[in-house]
Amino acid sequence: MKKIFTLLAAALSAAATVSAADVWSMPGSYNGWSLENNILTEADGKFTLHLDKLEGEFKFVKYDFDGTHNWDNEWGGNGSPISPITPGTPYSAVLKGSNLSIAGKSPILEDVTVTLTPGDNSLSVLIQAARVIEQGDLWYLVGDAPLNWDMPTTNVFTKGEGNVYTFSLTGEVTKTFKFVKNGSWANSYTTEGTIELNKDYTVAAPKDPADNMSPAEGPWVNPVFTLVDNGDAGITFKVTASGAGVEAVEADDANAPVLYYNLQGQRVANPEKGLYIRVQGDKATKVAL
Repeated sequence: MKKIFTLLAAALSAAATVSAADVWSMPGSYNGWSLENNILTEADGKFTLHLDKLEGEFKFVKYDFDGTHNWDNEWGGNGSPISPITPGTPYSAVLKGSNLSIAGKSPILEDVTVTLTPGDNSLSVLIQAARVIEQGDLWYLVGDAPLNWDMPTTNVFTKGEGNVYTFSLTGEVTKTFKFVKNGSWANSYTTEGTIELNKDYTVAAPKDPADNMSPAEGPWVNPVFTLVDNGDAGITFKVTASGAGVEAVEADDANAPVLYYNLQGQRVANPEKGLYIRVQGDKATKVAL
């Protein structure tokens, strides 16, 4: 009997030792919101993670003592609905907080070190990066198949002259969609009711992320989405659909004028030697001259 109690005590002591070691995960749009990937490493009460690249939204989740993940123990921002973090500046995350993101316009961080310092009912987050790449304003088209709802890997509009953005889809659209600015669900843009082809619509402010748009009459075959970002004056957009096949769309592009932009998105009238973005119709490619 004494031996049994000794073994039981040893087992309980081992279990207590295991449960005392916290496990933290960093799910986000950059990894498909996976809890199993990107587990932080613990050392001297701090938890660190190195990432080659970080963009989009993310959170931190503390695993249960039995080693299973638990979304009830998620930590995020104290803002609503998205909380920005400035690289190099500590941030106090809160339990069941909003999604976090990097401050700026669709920034990409490279060679990233994430450090968590848990305290009593607190979590300090420090994100440091060797490089911060500001992409500027980006517009995404998200929706049901053949679109998708994942950011930042989903469909990105091509920027033309001024604040005009276009996206051409090969396929049919019959279900819901919306526009999202700079990869943040807080910047979801929709309008009331269904959308008719060849009609101008205006969205003055971001709508509730639950709101979606859908075709008034479907399906839309090979639709072209044209969006104009007027800033505080509002967002206008139009959807056109030729119903033609891929060959017809490519033919239209082949006859369109060729425009060149530098890597900062500025129009270049007479490009010289260097790297440029070549835009013809709805196609944009990086070229070296």
